[in-house]
Amino acid sequence: MICQPRVGMLSAAMSTKGLSPRELRVWHAFLLMGEDVLGRVGRDIAQATGLSGPEFGVLSRLSAIGKGEMRQQALARVMTWDKSRLSHQLTRMQQRGLVDRRYANGNTVFVVLTKLGRVKLEAARPIHAESVRRNLLLRLTPEQVDTIVRLSNLLGEED
Repeated sequence: MICQPRVGMLSAAMSTKGLSPRELRVWHAFLLMGEDVLGRVGRDIAQATGLSGPEFGVLSRLSAIGKGEMRQQALARVMTWDKSRLSHQLTRMQQRGLVDRRYANGNTVFVVLTKLGRVKLEAARPIHAESVRRNLLLRLTPEQVDTIVRLSNLLGEED
């Protein structure tokens, strides 16, 4: 996904030079905010359930989007991961009994949520919700939440 520059962006953003000090501040603030919240939520889930943040992400998407089963390629797309990263993650999860892989038509791979994966996911959901509220939502005003949603929608637009 490539985001097109919007009207009002700094002209330096259009150049091939490095980022300006202001642009670096924005970039670092964006990274730090995301990494901090993801890290906190991931730690809360791991401490309570033994699932890592990426495991929770895979299980929750399998459940919500795929109703417990998805083509591996489609899962990689919704996770926005490359196929190698997903494959390694799924191998670890399969070894832990959280998912299975089913092969069809020679090269089509389906990822299936196991009974243990469902149990772990159900245990993690309330922990995830409470942690997201505590570490993100309750730290922001309603207006700030609306701004984040608007920015996310804007940045998520494709060409």
